[in-house]
Amino acid sequence: MARGLFYYLITPLLALAALIQSTAGNQLVLGGVKPDLALVLVVVATLLYGGRAGLVWAFVGGLFLDIFSGGPLGSSSLALMAGALVASVGHNILSRFNLLVPLGLMALATIAYGVTYVSVLRVLSAVIEATNLTTIQHNLPFWPTFQEVILPSVAYNTIIMLVLIPVLNRVPETPEVVTTLP
Repeated sequence: MARGLFYYLITPLLALAALIQSTAGNQLVLGGVKPDLALVLVVVATLLYGGRAGLVWAFVGGLFLDIFSGGPLGSSSLALMAGALVASVGHNILSRFNLLVPLGLMALATIAYGVTYVSVLRVLSAVIEATNLTTIQHNLPFWPTFQEVILPSVAYNTIIMLVLIPVLNRVPETPEVVTTLP
């Protein structure tokens, strides 16, 4: 797939990944954990095109996730943006052609994504409790959620990245375009 074509296909692919993750994700369960397809796509795009583009795609992908899943609007965007920030280190500073860089960044991005998402839900839960809106509950205990959801997701997403590395390495590197204001 040509580099220019993939660049423009990321947004529709994010919509498709969010739709699959929100609806048919139960068919992809392995060890009780669903893959974070939108996060994997955002990390791949960030490694290819840099942090700025990755943040934009993370925001858009998070909106798709929240719309399709019915979660609090913006929470997935914030979490995906945290993952994209972590993955942006691999675009310029580290080489994505080293096997450990994409795998390590995928693991760290998954942790950043999971911790940010759980933290947002905990803050929302505190706000809801303070306003006595008891019909909505987003309270997740942090440590059990980290052990039973986030860490297995790290393994699953890292395995997916391992499968995608040959595709990732076929796309040539280009420097991130830096624009300056007059």
